[in-house]
Amino acid sequence: MYITAHAAAGAVLGQYISSVPLAFLAGFVMHLILDMIPHGDEWIKDWKWFKNRMTRIAVASFIDLIGVITMSIYWINHSDPKNLAPMLAAIAGSVAPDALWGLYELTKSPILKWYRTLHTEIHELIFKKEISMKQGFLLQIIFVIIATWIIG
Repeated sequence: MYITAHAAAGAVLGQYISSVPLAFLAGFVMHLILDMIPHGDEWIKDWKWFKNRMTRIAVASFIDLIGVITMSIYWINHSDPKNLAPMLAAIAGSVAPDALWGLYELTKSPILKWYRTLHTEIHELIFKKEISMKQGFLLQIIFVIIATWIIG
């Protein structure tokens, strides 16, 4: 799932959880739960515009980061100020699993290898079927719109 969709889930959680540490943890766990749903971004590996895997991941991550920043600014401006700290903590928690995965991909650190294995296996824990990139993109756009509606 794109980071923007995960961040949307975190932003919603932050509206209902007042504890900052608990909001971070809830965002982290929600990321792993959402990763169990087929989400269509597996097809990034087939992009022909870029020669290697890391370039494809970097470009997709950069585009996604722009989405997270844009949406976070919108969510911050349209939510109750008392929810700001837990919302930001939940967004950070919802992004952290992919950040850890990315850190492993960049460093190949043996300390993070177990986590990368776990994170990869979670994607196929319940559903083993992939969906198309178009279906996944549509699903995630709808998810972000619904989350944004809940927030504001």
